[in-house]
Amino acid sequence: MTESPFTYLAPLLLLLGGIYVHRILYFYAGLTRLEAGRSDATPEITVVVPARNEEETIVRCLASLDAQEYPNERITVIVVDDGSTDRTAAAAKAFAERASVRIIVVPVDSYTDTASPKVRALMHGIQRSSAPVIATTDADCMVPRGWLRSIASAFDGTVGVVTGVTLFGRDPRLSPLFAGVQLLDFLSYTSIAAGAVGRGRVLVANGSNMAFLRSAFDAAGGFERLRHINTGDDSLLAQSIVRDGRWSARFLYGADATVETAPAATFRQMLHQRFRWVGQTAYYPPYMMFFMISTFILYILLFVSVPMTFLHWSTVPWLTAAAKFGVDFLMMRRLTALIGVPQAMRYFAATALVHIPFVLVSTVGGYFLSFEWKERTMTKEAAR
Repeated sequence: MTESPFTYLAPLLLLLGGIYVHRILYFYAGLTRLEAGRSDATPEITVVVPARNEEETIVRCLASLDAQEYPNERITVIVVDDGSTDRTAAAAKAFAERASVRIIVVPVDSYTDTASPKVRALMHGIQRSSAPVIATTDADCMVPRGWLRSIASAFDGTVGVVTGVTLFGRDPRLSPLFAGVQLLDFLSYTSIAAGAVGRGRVLVANGSNMAFLRSAFDAAGGFERLRHINTGDDSLLAQSIVRDGRWSARFLYGADATVETAPAATFRQMLHQRFRWVGQTAYYPPYMMFFMISTFILYILLFVSVPMTFLHWSTVPWLTAAAKFGVDFLMMRRLTALIGVPQAMRYFAATALVHIPFVLVSTVGGYFLSFEWKERTMTKEAAR
C-alpha cells in the first residue's frame, strides 16, 4: 500500500498553520489598541514630495497641501523633481506662485553617491528643511484638509514616527472587481502595519502617508544605510527609528489622516508594484523574517496540498486553509470597519481565491526579478 504524502505534510501544515493563526490574532489584538493623537501643538512641518513624470497629478497633490487646516506659515512643501522628462517641475512651479503656503521646487543635484533614486530624492528634500517635523507623501496622492493637523497631534513627546492609511480613489476605467481585489489586497498590508504599531512594533510604513521627527531621523542615522536599496525606504526607516526603544510609533486611521492615491491601471502594473514592496523584506531584522518565511512555506504547502487531496484525501489542508482564511476575514473586517470602508469586504472571497498564488509570485519576483517603477527598471538593490 502506497504511503500517503500527508503522513509528513499534515504535521507540517498544522504547525505552520498554527503559527500563522497565532500571529494574525496577535496583530488583530494590536488593532484594538491603536490610540489617537492627543497633542494640540502646531510645530513647523516640511512636506517632502518626490516627483518623477507626474505632470498630470502634481497640481492636484499640491492643491490638497495648500488647503490644509493648519497655519500656513508653519507649512513648507518641497517638491523634489527626480529627473522628470515631462512638465512636472514647470507645473509645480506655476502652482507655487499662487499658493498660500510656501512651495519650493528643486531638482535632484546632490547625494550623487546614493544609488537609490527614491532615497536620493528624499535626502535632497530633507536636507533643505529645518523644521522639527518632516512629512512625506507622493506626487500622485491627495491628502485631506486635516492631514497635517492629525500628524501634529500624534507627536506627543514619545512618538518619533507616524504612518497611516492610504486608499485608492475611484478609477472608472477599472472593473469594480479588479479595483476591489486590488484594494483589499493592499489593505492586507495595512492591517499588519496597523496591528504591529498597536503592539508597539513597526513592520510596514507607507511613505505616501508618513511623518517623523527630524531629531529621531538623525538619531537613527537617516537613510545612510539605505542608500543602495530601491524599495522599502519608508518601512526600514520607521523600523530604525523605533529600534532602540527611545521612540515609539503611532498609526493614524481617521478620515482626516487618510491619503488617497490612484490604483494600478493594469494587472502588470499591480504585479510590479508588489515586486517592489516585497523586495524590502530582504532587509528586515531576523525576528520579523521568521513569520514571513513560515508564511511563505505555508502558502507553498497549501498551494500544492489542497489539489493533492483529490488524489490522496486528507482533511488537514482544507482545515488549515479554513483557519488561515478565517483569521484573515476577522482581521480584514476589523480593519475595514476601523478605517471606514466596510464595503470592501464584499471582495474578500475573490481576493482570497487569488491571494496565495499572487503572494507566491510576488515574493519570487520581489527577490529575484526586476520591476518597473516610474519608467525605470530596477531590482530591489541598486548597483553601488
